[in-house]
Order: sequence, then C-alpha cells, then structure tokens
Amino acid sequence: MMNKQAGNARAQAAMDFLISYGIVLIVLAITVVLLYELAINNSYTEAPYCTPSPGFSCGAFSINSISGVLTIQLAQATGAEVTIGGIACSADINASGDAPGDGNIYVTPNSIYYPASGPPANTLYSGKSAVYSVYCYNSGGVATGSLGSGFIGYVWLNYTVPGYGQQTQQVASINAKYT
Repeated sequence: MMNKQAGNARAQAAMDFLISYGIVLIVLAITVVLLYELAINNSYTEAPYCTPSPGFSCGAFSINSISGVLTIQLAQATGAEVTIGGIACSADINASGDAPGDGNIYVTPNSIYYPASGPPANTLYSGKSAVYSVYCYNSGGVATGSLGSGFIGYVWLNYTVPGYGQQTQQVASINAKYT
C-alpha cells in the first residue's frame, strides 16, 4: 500500500510540474507574439529617415500632423547651380514611375501646393542647402496624421541645370514622424 501512495505522489508532482511550466510557457509565447506584432505594425517604433538620390542630400525634416506640411532641408552637389521650378511630396509614385502619384503631380510652382511661404526659392547652388516647405499628399488629399505616427513618401524636384535643360526627379524617399 505504501508503494502505491508513493507512485501517486510522484505522478501528482509530475502533473503539477507540467501544468505549472505549461502555463508559464503559454503566457511567454503569447507575450512574445504580441511584442512581435506591435513592433512590426507600429509606425512609432521605426526611426525617421531620408534617403537622398545621387547628387542630393537631406538635412533636417519634419511633417506637421495638422497641416500636412513637410519642411525639409535639401542640398545638391551637381557641380552647377540649379533653378528650382517646383517641389512635391507624395506618398505614391505615378504608374510610369517618373512623377508623384498624388498632389502636385507635375511638380509645378503653383502656389496651392505650398504653405503661406509660397513656392520654393529659385536657385540652389552646388554644395549649398535650402529649406523647403510643401504640402504632402496621399490618395485622400493632404496627408495629415496623428502625432508620432509616420508618413512614408517621396520628395520630387522640378529643376533646370544650365546646359542640360529642365527635369523632374525624385530626390529623396522619406519616413517622417508627424509633429
């Protein structure tokens, strides 16, 4: 009789062990999955970036959560002064891949695409930078968002280089936090 009770006690201890550690492992697995999902789907966790095209560089930049205005410092190093005809910011690229998909799709100096400061300054000298302010657009219109969330898009310039003519080029891709 003593042997049977000892066997039952060992079986009970084994079951307690399995249940205790099983519950801990399940809670741990759920926690890991939740943290993984939140980190991947949360724009708050990704660091802002500006990736310029060759010949250009990005400085400080931010996007206003209420107005959708992107303020960005751009510089160029083409070796010549360029005349800026327009700037655009869009979350999308058009179907042919050569212009913004929303907003100022022709990258014009039309004042409706710029805040009160107006269209961009005319000349950007090689090796120098200038600060530009422009409305950003997505398929729903001006791109606004909640504080701290991100805007992912592209910055385009319409510019003329002496001797090479006018061109429109994507000069940066950005992930900016709404401020």
